[in-house]
Amino acid sequence: MTSDEANDWLPAIDANELPEGKAVRIEIGGAYVLLVRRAAGSIFAVGTRCTHQGAPLDRGVLNLRDADPTVTCPAHGSVFSLVDGRVRRGPATRPVPAFEARLNDGKVELRPRR
Repeated sequence: MTSDEANDWLPAIDANELPEGKAVRIEIGGAYVLLVRRAAGSIFAVGTRCTHQGAPLDRGVLNLRDADPTVTCPAHGSVFSLVDGRVRRGPATRPVPAFEARLNDGKVELRPRR
C-alpha cells in the first residue's frame, strides 16, 4: 500500500458504504483490507488474510463488544485484534497488517499503522 507523502492518508470508501457491525472488504493501493465500524463510531482496518493458511478474515466472526475487538478466522479459529492485528489466539503466530482509520469529509481514510 502506497500513500501520499504529504499526509500518509488514502481515501478508502465513502463512509455511508460502511455499515455498523459488518465486515467490508476493500482494495486500496494494492492491499486487501477488512474494514469494520463499531456502533461507538470506531473504525478498524486489518489485512484480510489469516497468516496461518490464508483464509479470508472478511468471512470470519466479529467480536465488537470487548475493549479489544477481534475477528476469528473461519478456517482454523485464529483470533486477531482489530486494533493492531496481533494474534490473540492461534494457531496463527504472525499478526495481520493493521491500519489506522479515520473519517474525513464523508470518506473513510486509511494509512499503515506505525
